[in-house]
Amino acid sequence: MLILAFDASTPVVAVAVARAEVETREILAEVSVSARGASEALLPAVNATLDFAGEDLASVERVLAGVGPGTFTGIRIAAATARALSLATGAALSKNSTLAALAAPALSGGHDDVLAVLDAKRGQVFAQRFSEDGPATEISCDRPEDLSAEGAPLMVGDGAVRYRDALSSLGRIPADDSLLHRVTAAGHVLCADLAPVGAEELVPIYVREPDAEVRRDLNPWSRP
Repeated sequence: MLILAFDASTPVVAVAVARAEVETREILAEVSVSARGASEALLPAVNATLDFAGEDLASVERVLAGVGPGTFTGIRIAAATARALSLATGAALSKNSTLAALAAPALSGGHDDVLAVLDAKRGQVFAQRFSEDGPATEISCDRPEDLSAEGAPLMVGDGAVRYRDALSSLGRIPADDSLLHRVTAAGHVLCADLAPVGAEELVPIYVREPDAEVRRDLNPWSRP
């Protein structure tokens, strides 16, 4: 089964093309683009990744989308793009948590206790702990100084890098330039449940009110 996986939940748009068999998943090509606008970067990255893999869109059998948590706009663009590609090609849809994709490379590399931490802006982080058996906690959105963790997990993600001083007492954080801190489409391929979902089920994971709604609520001209 040929898989097209992508994520736009962070400032890095990530795309991978992979082949999945009964017990194996092989990454054929992967592209990551640091971009402020997922709406402009995602489809060109999809086309480039397919070209690198020597495949075309018509051959894709599964579209796997990262559904957050992360940036409100990026998640919506990824979900809308996945639905559109599925409708156009007939490929089935699958979804996966962005935090799970972030933790997956560390877990597959031999670490059995990983705390995935994404910068949520507003002085907060999205965080979730994982073991080799899957999620060990629910997703939280907290100030870094309010996070707690027993047992010294490995902490990965741009939130762990940005708030290293506040979080370093909880466990080990790899060097800032470690690839473990990046959300990758390959991470989605590694850990996703590839069971197909309906288009209506491909919905973003929203852990808190979107930034746009907060700004609207703070704008006195928007009040009735």
